[in-house]
Amino acid sequence: MKKKKGFTLIELIIVIAILALLIAIAIPRYQRSNLSAQATAHNANVRVIKNAAILYSMDKPTEGTIKLDDLKPYLESGEVPTPAKALKKDAFTVKAENGNITVEPGMVKVNGDKLEPDTTKK
Repeated sequence: MKKKKGFTLIELIIVIAILALLIAIAIPRYQRSNLSAQATAHNANVRVIKNAAILYSMDKPTEGTIKLDDLKPYLESGEVPTPAKALKKDAFTVKAENGNITVEPGMVKVNGDKLEPDTTKK
């Protein structure tokens, strides 16, 4: 008798089940790392915009909302960054009040599967 070469149906099902289990473990980790990267980039963009607004307000003392286009000369790339995709916001808003600069949406942190405001950072 010759021994058949190949896989049995049960062996194939077991391999597919193991692959499905590994994928089920990997997808949430990938999503969380992606969200963490978005939060880090967003927080860096908030700091850059805030620094540009500080320089702008030193040159042109202003109260109230500062237009993002006015900050372009103070940004290294000349382009205004956008908020993290997970926040579903189109643009930042910058306000100057009593010498304080606030950027909205501000600093964020990862909580579970979403981004939320980080009240510990200013």
